[in-house]
Amino acid sequence: MNFLRVTRRRLQLALAVQRIVAPGERQRRHLVIMKTFPLLRSGICAFLGALPLAGADAIPAAATEHNYVRIEGKDLRAIGFDVLSQFKYTIYDAGSGASADEIKAAMNRDQVPAWIRVLDHERVALTGYMMPLTFENGLSTKFIMMKDLNTCCYGAVPSMNDYVIVTMKDKGISPVQDIPVRLVGTFRIDQKYEGDYLVSLFVMDGEKFFGPLK
Repeated sequence: MNFLRVTRRRLQLALAVQRIVAPGERQRRHLVIMKTFPLLRSGICAFLGALPLAGADAIPAAATEHNYVRIEGKDLRAIGFDVLSQFKYTIYDAGSGASADEIKAAMNRDQVPAWIRVLDHERVALTGYMMPLTFENGLSTKFIMMKDLNTCCYGAVPSMNDYVIVTMKDKGISPVQDIPVRLVGTFRIDQKYEGDYLVSLFVMDGEKFFGPLK
């Protein structure tokens, strides 16, 4: 908005000068203003074009804060479902009653906004609620990190962007449930269909589990 105020002020000053100078000089100044105005106008249009349109999905405040946590000497982007869940994702698959044409179109459609897309393949610290999927020698090697206890434990149907499917790269971890936990790993956007069913959107290659959020 500072750009618009400065540009508007420049135009006001230019017009004020035009009114007080001599006629011959006024004509010369007028030509200068007319040559300059298209540049100013194009700058304003470029600026306005970068602003979100009315009715467009707004970027949530949490997505612009870029919080980092220092873990083992490295600064990692801290993310949670206050960011990941803040856009509408519509499921088109056999389970939702979508037609074959709708499913085919959805396979090639990107519903993930740019402010989530920037996290793709980034090493992050993710916070959420854990729900184990597989066990090996009492340890979970594959689990889901979810938005809240409702989607984790009480049967509420989650949106695709309300959870992240985690596969540990090395050994599994001891499950910690019912409280928020933190995990470090590489976050990936992986919209995947098996047959006509959508099975994933967000996945993570888990590296280290830090347990309950402190």
